[in-house]
Amino acid sequence: MGKAKWLAAAAVASFGVSAAQADEKIKMYITPFVGYTHLRIDRGTVYNEPETLRFDSLQWGATLGLHAPFGLVAEVGHSNAIHANIFDDIGDYSLSQTFGSIGWQVDFAEGWHITPRIGRGKWDLSSDHRVLLDGAGERHYQVKGWDNFWEVALMREVNSTMSMGVNFKDVDQEFGHSRTGEFMVRFQF
Repeated sequence: MGKAKWLAAAAVASFGVSAAQADEKIKMYITPFVGYTHLRIDRGTVYNEPETLRFDSLQWGATLGLHAPFGLVAEVGHSNAIHANIFDDIGDYSLSQTFGSIGWQVDFAEGWHITPRIGRGKWDLSSDHRVLLDGAGERHYQVKGWDNFWEVALMREVNSTMSMGVNFKDVDQEFGHSRTGEFMVRFQF
């Protein structure tokens, strides 16, 4: 779906705001999270590595967001994922991501909501011991890029200021792929 269609859909949805919702204010929130990231680094990204690498990483981070009364959600955030070389020989890797996303919160049942989002993020993949190759084939210990992603969160409201839930994020990245599952706690003010 093109940008114009997304904007048109958001505009149409905003006209459907009821009188009760019109009195509500935009809410701000911060959401710390911790989770698991599965990384795939494609063959040809790590110097002198003939195989595609697959490994798991510990991820943590936080987002800052705005939630409009009619459902629109906009966020910015930062996360770090690290794989430490303890029991294997693929090396230490870290993935840092700074991102922004937009989505729609859909409330259902009592206190539950699902929020699909799309976004764009700047990533930074680095290794302490392995040389990485950029798109031009040049050697670095750190490669950077920008990629689009999608994610979906399922949360349960605990009280008027706190929600807890899970988030799934999927990113096809220039170096390969990352897939993340996170536990989140959202504090709304």
